[in-house]
Parts: sequence; structure tokens; C-alpha cells
Amino acid sequence: MKKISLLIILSFLSSCLISASQNSAITPGETSHFPLITGANLNGENFNLPKDFSGKLNIVSIGFEREHQTAIDTWIPSINKIIDLNKNLSIKFYELPVIYELGTFSRAWINNGMRIGIRDEEARNRTITVFTNRDKFFEILKMQGDKIYLLLLDDKGKILWRCEGEMNREKLNLLQRILESYKIKN
Repeated sequence: MKKISLLIILSFLSSCLISASQNSAITPGETSHFPLITGANLNGENFNLPKDFSGKLNIVSIGFEREHQTAIDTWIPSINKIIDLNKNLSIKFYELPVIYELGTFSRAWINNGMRIGIRDEEARNRTITVFTNRDKFFEILKMQGDKIYLLLLDDKGKILWRCEGEMNREKLNLLQRILESYKIKN
């Protein structure tokens, strides 16, 4: 009976867990474009970025430490409102935790820890964890690991706008003006 119970528990746990994903090579794209990297969302789906960003426009928040989630969270209500008000632009939102390359067990531990902590299905779908050479990532995108970044990308991965840090009215207004000008051009 104990063996059957243990098998049931292990079977249940394995159905709740996702794979470790892979460490990603990072390849610079064209200047002013998002680099080519891979990652997996918290539902275990693999992505080749920026190709697999699915919007005509993509807002990508990038954090490097667990503590950065608080700053990213300041943007989420405003981004959701922007998406709702601009349905004709096909805007998608993604969260990218960018983590140093790690071994299989550590990657699985982090991915599943985030998955357990994030119950919202939409948040799990939009959160794509990237394990890569962060120093190279910082260099390519001219970033530092002590703050968050938001990027607005077109469907080819071209960076149309970027900012750093928590949301404030000035940054939000600038993003909205860029979206308005994009709407007029297209």
C-alpha cells in the first residue's frame, strides 16, 4: 500500500512539474534588435526569441533578480490597460527573468519554484525564463543587472522603445505616445 501511495504522489508531482529547459546561447541580432536566445515559459513551452514573440508589438519586461518582480509588477496594470485599449495593434506582454547559466537540477528547481509561486495561468504563459550568459546579454543590450528594463519590440525584434525602472507617469506617457505614433504609421 505504501508503494502505491508513493507512486501516486510521484505521478501527481511529475504532472505538476516542468522540465529544466536549456541554457541558451546568445547571438546578437542586428544593432537595435533583440538578441537571439531561447527560453521556456512556466508551462514548459520552449521559445526561440524574438521570433516566437507573438504580437505585432511586444512589450517585454526584463528582470535579473527575484527582487525585481516588485518593480515589474508596477507596470502590469498599466500594460494590461494599454493592451485592452489598443486591440487593433496586437500587443503582447512578456516577462523575461534572465538568469545565469546553471546546471539541469538548478534550472528545474528555479523554473518549478516560479511555477509553484505563480498560480495565474496568463502570468505563467507570459513568463519566459532565459538561462544564458548574462554578461554577454548585458553587453549586447547595454543593460545592468541592478534594475529592470522594459522594451517595446516590433514583430521582427527591433527595439522601438526602452526604459528602465519602475513605472511612473512620465515613462507610461512616453510609451503611449510611441504606440500612438505607431498606430498612425500603420
